[in-house]
Amino acid sequence: MIKADGLAAGKGVIVALSEAEAEAAIRDMLEANAFGGAGARVVIEEFLEGEEASFIVMVDGENVLPMATSQDHKRAYDGDTGPNTGGMGAYSPAPVVTLRLTRVLWNR
Repeated sequence: MIKADGLAAGKGVIVALSEAEAEAAIRDMLEANAFGGAGARVVIEEFLEGEEASFIVMVDGENVLPMATSQDHKRAYDGDTGPNTGGMGAYSPAPVVTLRLTRVLWNR
């Protein structure tokens, strides 16, 4: 995964499926300024296959209050295809965040 290091309106992540795609994404960010200043530096991470969910909490520096879970659809086209977008839709609660998983997350 190639990520713009700055804020890019949810669009700064490229899931590169080949070395050529990764190199093109890096060139687009660093040389073509595809994400402006947000892409002036890049982060390269391993792609982990699976479900992605958000665990939304409120904090005051000492206390943590769980609020909700959610999942969003980021890809532009049906079937999780196409480039990432700022978000095509979201739902809450996220069914993949089970009570067991919530307990694991909460205890970390």
